[in-house]
Amino acid sequence: MNILNFIQSLAQKRAKLVVGRIFPHIKHAKRILDIGCGTGHVADLLIETGKKIVPVDISNKSLVGSIKPIIYDGKHLPFPDQSFDTSLLLMVLHHTPDPSVVLSEAARVGKEIVVIETVYKKLFDKIITVLFDSLGNLQPKFYWNSYHKDEDWKTFFESKGYEIEATQYHRDHQWFLIPQFHNVYYLRKIHK
Repeated sequence: MNILNFIQSLAQKRAKLVVGRIFPHIKHAKRILDIGCGTGHVADLLIETGKKIVPVDISNKSLVGSIKPIIYDGKHLPFPDQSFDTSLLLMVLHHTPDPSVVLSEAARVGKEIVVIETVYKKLFDKIITVLFDSLGNLQPKFYWNSYHKDEDWKTFFESKGYEIEATQYHRDHQWFLIPQFHNVYYLRKIHK
């Protein structure tokens, strides 16, 4: 097995896991924006379920031939307000210098938001998470202050006017059996 096939296999396996985790929150959504679509495997699997997916990212990292992301600047999404049923932010916010900018744009264009974020419990967990996440994503630059504990993400979402309708907690083993914690947050805008 060559390296590209190995990466494809890992990405496909991870995408199936992610889709299984988010699908209960998007089963009624018809038009979905996949912000930071990465390799394109999640978008591809969601299209197979009949969803209308629009993938966007800051560069084209797609490994799926049929998935061609719309390239944007990471700050301003090129879509009208509320043009999607759901915005997906799947392990994206911690890769941004300012998660509030990305969340605000996701909220502007999507009626609901589903987030998966890598979280940590202790400082040592944060160090390991940041290091292995950077290596696993071949990302030489990381944003130390964009990684948070579960309670910090919840406070962040609430400060932006969201209620958390559902949360799922997952402990995954990725690099050398080192656990990483991934939380799924299903957000709805609080209407006042």
